[in-house]
Amino acid sequence: MKTLVKTIVASALLTSLSANANISVSDSNQAEFRFGGTIEPMCKVKSTASADASALTLDENNATQEIGSLEVWCNTGRSATTKYSSQNNGFLVSGDNRIGYTLDVGSFASAVDLANDYTASTTDAGTDRNGTTKSHALKITTKSNGLDQAGSYSDVITVTVSYN
Repeated sequence: MKTLVKTIVASALLTSLSANANISVSDSNQAEFRFGGTIEPMCKVKSTASADASALTLDENNATQEIGSLEVWCNTGRSATTKYSSQNNGFLVSGDNRIGYTLDVGSFASAVDLANDYTASTTDAGTDRNGTTKSHALKITTKSNGLDQAGSYSDVITVTVSYN
């Protein structure tokens, strides 16, 4: 049985090779191979949290404090669109207690209220082939009156990037 299978495979291979090896008088002395591909447009982000982002000062001074940086890269050669959303709609939350805040993003957005998603359509992005990014500092300014309830307050901001 193995010999029969080998014979059939060898016969099919020889038939295939001889069929592909035929040249006709009308063939030319030149061949062209046209090929190509597509790289889809895309953007990438990388975030770096500030070392003290989980130990912010929450008091009546309402100091602006850096929570991290956002690095943006796109392969389109243009700026990116970034969308910012808050898990707690723009509040630091501890149980039932809330402290409002605003967000600053780099030099292009300040005092953003994240009660609703915020979209920036002209976010500077790195565009080179090495993946070099443009960095934007993220800072928050709390809205505490200094008499807020004791607790550990937190929120999560999600940034989504897309190409223009």
